[in-house]
Amino acid sequence: MKSPTALILDKAINRAIQYDSKALKTLKPHIGKRVALDILPIGPRLHLHITEKGIEVTGAQETKADTTIIGKPTALFAMASNQHIAGLDQVEINGDAGLGQFMADFLKNLNPDHEEALCDVFGETPGYHISQVLQKVRQQGQQFGDSLKRNVHDFLVHEDRSLIAPAEMEQFLDDVDDLQADMVRLERQIKDMMSRRT
Repeated sequence: MKSPTALILDKAINRAIQYDSKALKTLKPHIGKRVALDILPIGPRLHLHITEKGIEVTGAQETKADTTIIGKPTALFAMASNQHIAGLDQVEINGDAGLGQFMADFLKNLNPDHEEALCDVFGETPGYHISQVLQKVRQQGQQFGDSLKRNVHDFLVHEDRSLIAPAEMEQFLDDVDDLQADMVRLERQIKDMMSRRT
C-alpha cells in the first residue's frame, strides 16, 4: 500500500506525463532505472521507478536504486524548478549523478497540455473556452507584472534616483577609465622630468 505522499506524487507526475506528448519519449532511454528520494530530516523515502507508462512513485523498496537524491524539501524543490532557492547546495546525489540530473530536468521541463486536460474533464467545448479564459487571465497578469516592474524601475531610476541608469553608469565608468589613463600619462611625464634633472 502506498503512503499518501507517494500516492499524491504518483498521480500528479503521471497526470502531467499523460498530457505532455514528448514526456514518454524522453523517458524511454531510462526505462527500468530507479531513483530513491530521501526527504530530510524525517523522510519519507520515495522510489521513482521509470516504466514504459511513466514514473511509478512508491515508498521505500528493497530493490537497490541506481541513484539516491538526499535533501530538504526546499532544496529538492529548487532542484526541480526554474527558481533559485537557498539550500540547493544541500542536495546530495549518490550513484548515477547523470540519472539524478536527468530526473530533475525531466520534472522541471514537464509541459502538460492544459487545454487537453480541461477538455477531458469538462468536455470539448467548455474545456476549450475555460482554457482560453485562463490563458487570457495569465497573459493579462503577465502584462500587469511587466508593467509594474517597468514603472517601479522608472521611478527608482528617474524620479527617486535610488538607482543609477545604465547609460549614466557607463559614462561614469568611461570617465574613470579616462582619469586612470590621464594619471598613467601624468606619472610618466613626472618620471621623465625627474630623470632629466638627475
